[in-house]
Amino acid sequence: MRRQTVDGITEILYPKAVVNAFLVDADVPTLVDTGTPGGAGKILTALRALGREPRDLGRILLTHRHADHAGSAAELAWATGAEVHVSPADAPYVRQGSEQPRPVAATTLGHAMVPYVKAALPWALDPVPQAQETLRDGATIGPFRVIGTPGHTAGHVSLLWTDRGVLFTGDAAARITDLGPHPMADDPATATASFRRLAELDFGAACFGHGRTIATEAAAAFRTASPKLSGATA
Repeated sequence: MRRQTVDGITEILYPKAVVNAFLVDADVPTLVDTGTPGGAGKILTALRALGREPRDLGRILLTHRHADHAGSAAELAWATGAEVHVSPADAPYVRQGSEQPRPVAATTLGHAMVPYVKAALPWALDPVPQAQETLRDGATIGPFRVIGTPGHTAGHVSLLWTDRGVLFTGDAAARITDLGPHPMADDPATATASFRRLAELDFGAACFGHGRTIATEAAAAFRTASPKLSGATA
């Protein structure tokens, strides 16, 4: 399933993991996350529907190392020749395809998700040895600014498409139920701090790995949600 949620952005849903990848009509066609393993065909079909060929994909930006977000990176890199970018902390798992640590539940919903996540997702990827360790906090890749948002994984990043004011949160934020941090994280306290960092930014739309896009006034929604998090003070 694919749809245009914001002008210039095609959202591609992978139902098994209920996760989104985003094809962005930026300075060069850019993919934010890749969906689950074996899912490259959906991306290539979406490219062709936009009048593009696989070789037109210029870059793949991975918010983090988990298989529902980076699972098709190796296949897409081979099929398109696109550059693959990842953070230094998450790069070893992507470049080597090594076994990953499991996140822990951060909320009641997270506890309910644990059995499904353990059973449904692989915890090693097909390696992408050419992946570049370029997604450092404050860096820019084309029109995208990298925002370090660790917690869900140590190297998790979010991406702000500065030309359009669109934030791609990966799993630093989710709308599985209410807006907030993803209900599972390597370090829940750090993940909460990262969500609060996002709430301090200015952006118009927010695209989530899990959940429906907020197309307008997204920053205001983050600011409303932030004080409700555990440990918040009045």
